[in-house]
Amino acid sequence: MSIIIYPPTADWNWMKQRPQHLMSQLAKRGHIVFYCNKTRTSPLVEEIEPNLFLVHHHEHWLRNEWPSLYKHRQGTIGVWCNLPNLPSAIEQDYAPDWIVYDCADDFGEWLTHEAAMINRAAAVVCSSERLYLRIRRWFPKKPAVLIRNAYDPQMRLHLPHNAQPLEADQVGYVGAWAPWLDEALIRRLSLMNGIETVIVGPEFGKKFILPNHNGNLRFLGLKRHDELAPYIRNFRLCMLPFRITSVTLSVNPVKVYEYLAAGKPVVSTALPECERMAPLVDVVSSHGEFIEAVKHRLEDPGDTASRTKYALEHTWERRGDAVQSLLESL
Repeated sequence: MSIIIYPPTADWNWMKQRPQHLMSQLAKRGHIVFYCNKTRTSPLVEEIEPNLFLVHHHEHWLRNEWPSLYKHRQGTIGVWCNLPNLPSAIEQDYAPDWIVYDCADDFGEWLTHEAAMINRAAAVVCSSERLYLRIRRWFPKKPAVLIRNAYDPQMRLHLPHNAQPLEADQVGYVGAWAPWLDEALIRRLSLMNGIETVIVGPEFGKKFILPNHNGNLRFLGLKRHDELAPYIRNFRLCMLPFRITSVTLSVNPVKVYEYLAAGKPVVSTALPECERMAPLVDVVSSHGEFIEAVKHRLEDPGDTASRTKYALEHTWERRGDAVQSLLESL
């Protein structure tokens, strides 16, 4: 088994997403995983799950503890990274036997760095078909695999539950309040009579400044991953109100799996990865169609059991199996 390092790019407790789930899965398969936070707190290193260590002060750990770990290693040293501008730093800091580049976003400013990372990487993992096809086209000789996002059954969203009675029907979004959200669409939703539009997630590159004309719009900010389930359960309908950009065309939204696990109707703008989930997800191409789809699903929620079944067929455990197979092939 390997020692696997996830470099300091995002804190463990800041929106539990793909990297945290995959590192947890690798630890469950016997690898020793060090997930490095960006912030510095005490203790310096904390074992948060068996074989999974959270490094709270990366520089101190790198200087004082990593040399001994490296010297006495019994397996290979690997780095799992989703930022393309780090190959030189990775070589200098860890001297790994292998790097896997996890290509999960399509930010234009990253493309100038991507060739150096991919040329150094032993393999590339892609989270969506669009990203996978681009990598295969641009780097045809590099091993690449498609491993999408998934559902975490520990959220227990797939289990029967009783939603809390609410005064208004809630239409909700869980995720970052970011530049790729369609503010105009969310504003139109917030003006609909009889519903409450709820946003759960942190501000990310964008301030939440939407006017709340009729009191039907709530921005709740960042919630811990273990706090999200009650919000999703109380939503009558879940949404993905994304603008169509190069970023969103390549995204495989983690939250759609969680929405489906809870059996909730989901309305999305025209994201290719959501289109492949139809008819479990209602995908629309205009604001007007989005509003009509919301109205329809509030009256006719549809087949909840099929949605939950789909989520349970696409869990992080299964993604972990795919990653393990990849690592065994390196």
